[in-house]
Amino acid sequence: MQPVVLRTERLVLDQPTEADAARIADYCGDPLFERFLTTPWPYGLQHAETFVGTLVPLGWSSDTEATWAVRTYEGGPLVGVISYRTARSDVGFWLGADARGQGYMREALGAVVQWALFSGDVPPTDAVTWEAVAGNRSSAAVARAVGFAFTGTAPSSHPGRDGSPVPAWHGVLLRSHDASQAEASWPEETLL
Repeated sequence: MQPVVLRTERLVLDQPTEADAARIADYCGDPLFERFLTTPWPYGLQHAETFVGTLVPLGWSSDTEATWAVRTYEGGPLVGVISYRTARSDVGFWLGADARGQGYMREALGAVVQWALFSGDVPPTDAVTWEAVAGNRSSAAVARAVGFAFTGTAPSSHPGRDGSPVPAWHGVLLRSHDASQAEASWPEETLL
């Protein structure tokens, strides 16, 4: 598939480029990333360059993963990254520290979910799944705000850096979701 640009009221989601590598490396040095993401640690510029130069283009060209830079305006600096993986119809995302708390990821995730469920650009699916390392309440808050239902705690589909299973919270947003049922599904431990 060819890279797709998504636009929301405040955001532009486009393919991250080599010009974004230094900013990605800087953001991925956040200690929260060590705790809640499975990215390499410590994360350096070489990791970011491989990500934008090889992994992102390969994901698009092989129809396996659509990855977007989250920007607050066309051509603006990257403030986060969001991906949709077609094999499991799942999403993953992060925001840089200076962009958190402004609703950007909620807006970006809503756009990606709509694209995945209704655009016809990717294989049809009736559900998009989400997971986050157990304890990542910020990620859970974003998924909850977009309409995902909590489905439980189970091992992550992504092993930890040492290859071991990681406890993760899981959720799903169905094409025909019921917002009130989804909202009621979130246990206290996941809430901010």
